[in-house]
Amino acid sequence: MTTAFDHAVKVYRALGRPEFAGGFFRGTLKVTDALMPSLVKLAELDWLLAPTMKKVVNDAEIEVEIKVGVGQSAFFSPTWAHLLASHNFKYAPPEVYYVAEDDYFSAEKINTVNSRRYAAILSLLKVLREVADYCDESLSGLKFVFLNKTKLELPVKYDAADLRDVPKVKDLEHDMFETSSKHKGQRQVIIKVILNELLKDIAEDARFTKLLSDFTIFTQRYRDSYDLYIAEFSFEKVLDEVKAHKLDYTIKLNKVFSDIQNQLLAIPAALILIGSKLTPKGFVEWQNSLTMLGCVIFVALMDLLVRNQYNTLTAILDEIRKQTDLLISKHAALVPKFKDPYEDLEKRHAHQRWLIRIVDALVAAMFLCCVGIYYWYSTGEYHWLKYWITH
Repeated sequence: MTTAFDHAVKVYRALGRPEFAGGFFRGTLKVTDALMPSLVKLAELDWLLAPTMKKVVNDAEIEVEIKVGVGQSAFFSPTWAHLLASHNFKYAPPEVYYVAEDDYFSAEKINTVNSRRYAAILSLLKVLREVADYCDESLSGLKFVFLNKTKLELPVKYDAADLRDVPKVKDLEHDMFETSSKHKGQRQVIIKVILNELLKDIAEDARFTKLLSDFTIFTQRYRDSYDLYIAEFSFEKVLDEVKAHKLDYTIKLNKVFSDIQNQLLAIPAALILIGSKLTPKGFVEWQNSLTMLGCVIFVALMDLLVRNQYNTLTAILDEIRKQTDLLISKHAALVPKFKDPYEDLEKRHAHQRWLIRIVDALVAAMFLCCVGIYYWYSTGEYHWLKYWITH
């Protein structure tokens, strides 16, 4: 049904050099067949203040003054700033309204940037009203009061310059009002906790604009906290679990090297003992051969020990990665917050692996030294290698 307000908007859009003054607008208009019905209707409803209908004829250039709605049911505004400064439109929109600066008519549902932002803020207010423990709606404005561990007061103060995108506010509204949404009570508690964390140190009058500017942070914390609740965990509990895993695996990784520390002392001792036992008595001398056989057995046992420690390190790394995958599957949204401890464990694993490699290299070096000594003592005085080294 076309109302007087619809006709007024249609005429306004056709004006040349329109001016707005209080409850009416004026401007130059060329009368056309398309505009005539609107002008007639406005005249019948006493919205056409000037000129008289006698002067309203096709193709005539006329100066018109048209009354417009400026109340709760219909509101004509030149700017968004004017709209937000009128009545209580910061908190609840008129039933139908027109904003001239954007040529936005709410009845047409063709959004502009500012109309979309305004609608998002109204959705946010709807959610806050549902979550708040108390709403103070006085002549001074709207204020929400949230009671958690502490009391947080949130006055709704903003103007046209503060209109901005409020991403995912519709998802939040859905969580609060859709009958299929679960855990509404817990969601409300989560929202109150996050509001307190974000706004408690902000001056009261700046809290609402701060919430608008940090709304992406707000929604991310809300999702993270709710994901934890769904998994029946708290953030602190998950953090304690991660710390416990890190400590446990750090001990295991360190133990891989500490388990063979006593055996490491045998490497230089074996080199000294074998070097002192080998004597220049010829290739088939039984004492040198038995000593060298003992060296071979010692190196073989040390090699088995080192290989066993390699396998232990690989098994521990597999456990660490399984724990990481389990964390991702349970708390995917929180992985960035807990990745550092697991990265530290992988670095510790790489460090321990290098230590085992050093041990492996030392055993190999000792064996080569012993082989060299044995070979030296087991060859004649004029062997080509001895001759080449000594001469």
